[in-house]
Amino acid sequence: MIVFCEYRVTEENREAYLGWVRACPERWSGVELAENTVQPGVFVELRRALNEEEAARMEKERREGRSWEEMERWVKGGRTGVRVWMFRPVVTGSE
Repeated sequence: MIVFCEYRVTEENREAYLGWVRACPERWSGVELAENTVQPGVFVELRRALNEEEAARMEKERREGRSWEEMERWVKGGRTGVRVWMFRPVVTGSE
């Protein structure tokens, strides 16, 4: 299972957001955080879960926990600009 989160940080807030990210690395433990190379300010977070229950806990935590309200001030659209999805693996037959 994958928990995928995407949002856009406005250009004028990008450095403040990145400073916040760097100030608390433990907040990002187990998270792959990446910025779009063509559209600076578009960020994605990727978390891997062992099962649907763990993925659901991660999704809930991402939406409600660890001071995420702090970062919403930098995200275009605030809370509604933070999109979170859960993905399950697709069996392709090549496994």
